Amino acid sequence: MRKIKLTVAATLAGAFAQGAVTLFDFETLTEIKAAPKGADGSRSFAVESAYATSGSNALHWTCTPWRKGLNEWPSFTLTAPVSDWSKYDRMVVDLVNLSEGGDPFSTFIAEKEGRIQNGLHATTRLPSHGYLQWIVPLSNWPKTANPKKVARVHFFTDKAQNFNVYLDRVTLLAKGERPPAPSGIGVGRDLLPLMSARVAAAECECAEVRDGRVHLESYWRFREACARAGQDTSKMLVGTASTMVKVRPRAAFEAAPAQAVAIRLARHEKEGVQVIVAPGDADLLAVTVTSSDLVAKDGSRFAASNVKCAVTGYVNITNPPPYRVGHMAPTNSPAGYCRKLRTPELGWWPDPILDHMGSADVRDRDAQSFWVRVTCPEGQRAGLYEGTLTVSATNTPPVSVPFRVRVNAFAVPQKSPLPLAITFWPEVNVSQDAAWAEETAELRKKADFPVNAWKPNRLAWGDFLADYYITMDSLYGNDRQQWDVLARLKEQGRLGPFNLGYWSYFGNGPDAEERWRQATLPALKANYEKARSLGILDHAYLYGCDEIAKEYFPNIRKAVETLKREFPGVPIFTTAYDHEFGVGTELGCMDWFTPLTPRYDGAKAAAARKEGRQVWWYICCGPHSPYANMFIENAAIEGRVLMGAQTARMRPDGFLYYEISIWNMRRPLSGGPFTDWNPRSWTSYHGDGSWTCMGPGGMPLATQRLENFRDGLEDYAYALELERKLAASRHPAGDWAKRARDLLAVPQDVMVSMTDYTDDPVAVLRWRDAMADMIESAE
Repeated sequence: MRKIKLTVAATLAGAFAQGAVTLFDFETLTEIKAAPKGADGSRSFAVESAYATSGSNALHWTCTPWRKGLNEWPSFTLTAPVSDWSKYDRMVVDLVNLSEGGDPFSTFIAEKEGRIQNGLHATTRLPSHGYLQWIVPLSNWPKTANPKKVARVHFFTDKAQNFNVYLDRVTLLAKGERPPAPSGIGVGRDLLPLMSARVAAAECECAEVRDGRVHLESYWRFREACARAGQDTSKMLVGTASTMVKVRPRAAFEAAPAQAVAIRLARHEKEGVQVIVAPGDADLLAVTVTSSDLVAKDGSRFAASNVKCAVTGYVNITNPPPYRVGHMAPTNSPAGYCRKLRTPELGWWPDPILDHMGSADVRDRDAQSFWVRVTCPEGQRAGLYEGTLTVSATNTPPVSVPFRVRVNAFAVPQKSPLPLAITFWPEVNVSQDAAWAEETAELRKKADFPVNAWKPNRLAWGDFLADYYITMDSLYGNDRQQWDVLARLKEQGRLGPFNLGYWSYFGNGPDAEERWRQATLPALKANYEKARSLGILDHAYLYGCDEIAKEYFPNIRKAVETLKREFPGVPIFTTAYDHEFGVGTELGCMDWFTPLTPRYDGAKAAAARKEGRQVWWYICCGPHSPYANMFIENAAIEGRVLMGAQTARMRPDGFLYYEISIWNMRRPLSGGPFTDWNPRSWTSYHGDGSWTCMGPGGMPLATQRLENFRDGLEDYAYALELERKLAASRHPAGDWAKRARDLLAVPQDVMVSMTDYTDDPVAVLRWRDAMADMIESAE
């Protein structure tokens, strides 16, 4: 056998939390003497310098394929150097199997006296030609075993057929301590494929253990890919990922080795990429990502100040939500895929973008995302600009990656290409939590309580939201209008629709109308006059009767007729459940209807438009997958596809969302990247009604979901620009026009239906770039 020397990582302690204990490592003379050795008819043992995951040695154990007459349970026993295991919750065993998989590998952990079978028992299955980090939970000790008196650790198999195993580094971990990483990976290629092949846990593994298992698989695959790309993987691993992908730091993830970064965007557009950084053999300290100026061949410059690199933050999801999420799987559908549903994993999920953090430490094989935003100034010259992105840390040499930005010869608009009605009114959600409701009553008295702390920064929040095409607005209440913000947006040319106030339907009884008028009209009239004085009345609407059922339609109609007399020219807007959109119903007097996305019907919407009405659509805590939504656990691409491709195909007149600032927090977010921001928003949902976070001092922080929302609207802006070019074409029957119509219909590799759409960022960008090419080549 070829001998392999594995080098101990320079800071192996970085993979251990303080308190971890190595029981057996087969490195010292004492351990080697105590290890089993020799052979009999069914088994053989030897300590060899091969396939070690720590140091130089591992215990090699082989078994003769079982047949009748041989020992059914080949085994060996080691004497535990630590007797009190009560403060540990896992035992970790590194195993490398050089044969076909499937044979059992088991243990009994027992006291000095009595039958070994009285001890704690666990079993796993060996992988085929792979590495396995077996994590044995120590939480279910039988009554016949005392965890404070452990003396024997017994390993055995059962009727083994393909058993050729190297065993190394048996370790005890306390709660919260992470399993140690295999070290010595710089040796060559013998062990690395096994590292990336398998990492498994005991049958009773917890969610944290499963996340660690699949994360380790991902880490070693990424490390091997970076090594093939020529990176010094003992120092730092640098990769890239689309902003349409959620890269979880301690679970399964995908990233490509960073060889070059390319972004294409129009003037006034924002587009991004993720840089993924993971440690090599040592933790990385104070990691930053920076951009140089980028230069075109003619000397034109794209300033580095247009490139912002922020640390991605993570929120910890600890309770299962009331929904499942989708992922794509092969099928016979026209697009070749369909959406399969699964329960979201618990643990750390990427969400806030931490603009207040200039750098981050990256430890223990974490995959840390850095969010790179590129903003193209409106007057930027079209062309290709080249420079570098540099990843730096204080304790390792920097890594530079070629960076290219291509600027299109057209611009996207300053305000949303699709009308929006979205509430920003920071609030907490106290449903299903009486204790939280009681506590928030006191917190509301404090200036740093997030629902208060944003107000001194009101103008900054207004500008921030407008950067994402959102006008500061509220669908509910009659006293939430931020008139100074609205006037500022009007001056900037970024003002979108806003609500003059909420209204409800008439009650019953002889004085119902008068009671309604007294409760509703004074505040609405005051807001109407204020909007007219500011010159922004043409942007106003009146929203009411939120999700009201059909039996109330007669009372709704009376309210609408009154509103139209009192506020002529202001559209009346509802999410009441009229799925005919006023055609032949009692609500034909309504101006704008808004169904949930699954209830949007293109033919019925067209009929309503012929009668002068608009039909928008909306999402909230529904719909669930396979429809697109924007919960934290949903694929990031869903928000972009909803606002881009699905909007371009289905053509709603606008988009409504009930709230983007439910903040169940006692104070603003301050640290990171692993934050204390509460992911629970409405009831037990994660991120529903909450697309923003509050940073230090009340500063606005975006989420990855909000970024994809805006990127989708920019995709839709491309479609509208191409549509304008098509309408102006002098050759509507030519090849260019035919190709333009095909793109405006949205290719099937991007979207087949509202429930059958891609999760591949390449497909979305291919469609978007094809539209850009057609716009630039318009006749």
